[in-house]
Amino acid sequence: MKKAVTILAPLLLLASEPSAFEAGDLEVKNPYGLTKSEKYILKNKEEIAALKSRLYKLESRVSGMDEKLQGLQSVVEGIDERIRAIQSRLKNPSQDEGTRQELVRLRKDLNSSLQIQKENFASMKKVLKEMSSMIDTINANYVSKKELDSKLSKIYALLERQKIQKKSGSQLFALARSAYKNKEYQKAIEYYQAAAKKGYKPATSNFYIGESCYYSKDYACAVEHYKKSASLYAKASYMPTLLLHTAISLDRLGKKQEAKKFYESVIKLYPKSKAASIAKRYVKK
Repeated sequence: MKKAVTILAPLLLLASEPSAFEAGDLEVKNPYGLTKSEKYILKNKEEIAALKSRLYKLESRVSGMDEKLQGLQSVVEGIDERIRAIQSRLKNPSQDEGTRQELVRLRKDLNSSLQIQKENFASMKKVLKEMSSMIDTINANYVSKKELDSKLSKIYALLERQKIQKKSGSQLFALARSAYKNKEYQKAIEYYQAAAKKGYKPATSNFYIGESCYYSKDYACAVEHYKKSASLYAKASYMPTLLLHTAISLDRLGKKQEAKKFYESVIKLYPKSKAASIAKRYVKK
């Protein structure tokens, strides 16, 4: 019991140093909340695909109308040539009434063709206006591939966290250990945190969260979780390492005096340990 109190003493002193322990919290503030962009990103993607499909159809309609207009233009040109020929013949007073009637018919055909052409132009103008509106809509709602990938990665991360919560504490601890051995420290942290929340080996889980942070060079996070681990169980076999890594982390954070206390604690409490040998080297610096 006396040894446990001795181990906890420097940790309790550090409790008054919020900058050392309060930084580096990896907990998500609102893990179930999605932003508006995240909620509608897939829906927007489908809507944009539908808009593009409609745009393609409109382009096909414009192309078809263009072909019709070209055909009408040929017809009009043919009628125009015939009218000019008849007008030339009409200059001769000897031409009969039949020629005049033919001219009247041609003019009627020409007027009809021009009316059709006007209607086609009106339709085309309407379609082009609709296309312009659709393009504006697409531009307003379009999500770049980079932004889409970013949003989707957040959604996948949320789904992964929800999947994690369905597992038992022992399953999560096993997954955490595997991730830690493979140096997948961020994944290990998530699994260990989930295991600790379920009450499964919280002291050990916090120690390995600290180790994961330590090897990721997030020293404030490491110190925070070493403190939690030691406060839960101060007689664990990993205590020499915990105290040594707490000291080194504080050293890296510029907390030289606090670090010295932990180096001295390792040397005093575990004099024959490898951690004590390393601590002596740091003290001599």
